[in-house]
Amino acid sequence: MNSITRKLVLSVLTVVLTVIALGTTTFAWFTLTNTSVIQPFEAQVVSDTGIEVAIGNAADPLTLTWKTVITTQDIYDYIESAYPAGFAFTHVTTVDGYTFTDMAGSSVTSGYLQIPLHFRSENEQNIIWNQVRLESTASAYRTGVQFVDSKGITRLANSEFPVNLQDAMKISVRGITERATSTYGVTAYENPISETNTLSGGFSNTDLRGTQETVLGVTNYIGVNGAQNFYYRSTNTLPGAEVLPDGASASVTTVPTLTAISSSLVLQMADNQEALVETKYYGSVMVYVWFEGWDAEAFNSLLGRRIIIALRFGV
Repeated sequence: MNSITRKLVLSVLTVVLTVIALGTTTFAWFTLTNTSVIQPFEAQVVSDTGIEVAIGNAADPLTLTWKTVITTQDIYDYIESAYPAGFAFTHVTTVDGYTFTDMAGSSVTSGYLQIPLHFRSENEQNIIWNQVRLESTASAYRTGVQFVDSKGITRLANSEFPVNLQDAMKISVRGITERATSTYGVTAYENPISETNTLSGGFSNTDLRGTQETVLGVTNYIGVNGAQNFYYRSTNTLPGAEVLPDGASASVTTVPTLTAISSSLVLQMADNQEALVETKYYGSVMVYVWFEGWDAEAFNSLLGRRIIIALRFGV
């Protein structure tokens, strides 16, 4: 067996997204109805000799179109077919990286992007997630209220501060050992700390209500620094206050995340799969992309921004 047949290099899913506000609400993420449209993008999945890849949902993997190269058009066609009514991002959250809820804790099956990728091979069993790109451009946002950002900096009303769409977005990859059966595990990613970003992944926040403040004899929780405090200063309520006592409760937990991807084993394909896919090994991963509603950087200023998402898998 030559060395080429033992290699897999995939350049996957370079997707450009634009987030658009449908309403005129000017407060934080939590009160908005938002949508995202898939703009024309360049994306390609390339596999070396001995590895084939397919995209899509199918009860029978043999009905998938197996290729060594998945083109931009293939990916675009999948998104169109999977979301015939149009795709919409909403503010969601997840504890495990693949089951999602709204901010009140109710299960949801929309508002986040899912992309299934399938792999088959005669000689390679493990699939490694070795690179990720989650990128947007920082820009200035003018706040109409005074609040304290996630870095602890007081932003005065009518002042500008930097925001970046990438800071509130998360990506996870969930590996499946074989069709419709046990999962291999979930690896979730968010960008590291930066000028505009404070990490939110993996916390079990005992109190997102933040500190207390007394004004004219009335004492209220004012939300932790960042989008929570911005929301309170804009609405005089806390995110989730309409459904959770005193706003955010001790039950708020988000999926643990990595801030660097280099050699994460995300899939160990099942053996002896000749009857299923005509090759020895077969498995699939589901890629999830979402906006974390509890993120400290989840401001409404994200609306109208563009994001680039790219992932690379190997062996």
